[in-house]
Amino acid sequence: MKKTIIETKDLCKSFVVGKNANNVLKNINISIYEGDFTIIMGSSGSGKSTLLYSLSTMDAPTSGEVLLYGENIAGISEKRAAQIRKNKISFIFQSMNLLSDLNVFENIAYCGYGTAPKEEVNQKTRELLEQMGLSDVAQKYPAEISGGMKQRVAIARALITGAGVIFGDEPTGALNSSMGKQVLDVLTELNAKGQSIVMVTHDLKAAARATRLLYLEDGRIVGDLNLGRYTEEAKKERENTVYTFLKEHNW
Repeated sequence: MKKTIIETKDLCKSFVVGKNANNVLKNINISIYEGDFTIIMGSSGSGKSTLLYSLSTMDAPTSGEVLLYGENIAGISEKRAAQIRKNKISFIFQSMNLLSDLNVFENIAYCGYGTAPKEEVNQKTRELLEQMGLSDVAQKYPAEISGGMKQRVAIARALITGAGVIFGDEPTGALNSSMGKQVLDVLTELNAKGQSIVMVTHDLKAAARATRLLYLEDGRIVGDLNLGRYTEEAKKERENTVYTFLKEHNW
């Protein structure tokens, strides 16, 4: 039986615009399991990014609960949220957010310092560089490498602390199809080794990599598709399955 790592109970999120409240998330009740590659999709304005941020301490819900490893993170202090982001979870963003004045090695290692002895972090950084195919560019700066390489640096940075869950907000959204596939290949391989990933995307090919696909419409989960592990051999069949699922939900 899979272990639940994230659970929401009647999760709601509203934003006040003028005198009116815009209810973005409406009584979301979901469980997300260890080792899954969970992808969240929905049309523009459906609430998918808001849900991702609510699950990951980046935003506080208006009401309801978000249990992360059993701890209710709804309404926690920013200090506690920072501790969780440092020790339990990591993020990959479309913008990558690499530090321009640090080289590739330093961008990765920097996020690990303080979580383990320096030499241990440096050794893990070298291992991640090898794993991500970045050893040859370890001393280069972000401006000197491709977008796909930058995103692989961002993934390595997310892994350096040993985070249990990686959250991704459109991590392939700014990449061309070739670079995007490289990044999806890395994420798929990590998931096959047991890494838990929760990701928002608008891309069909990315969605086909999911072990589980959640679909949001007007702030509610209206679709939940279990796909199992991804294989290249079943790629076309999976993409067709996902496409049919999305069309059934007016994507």
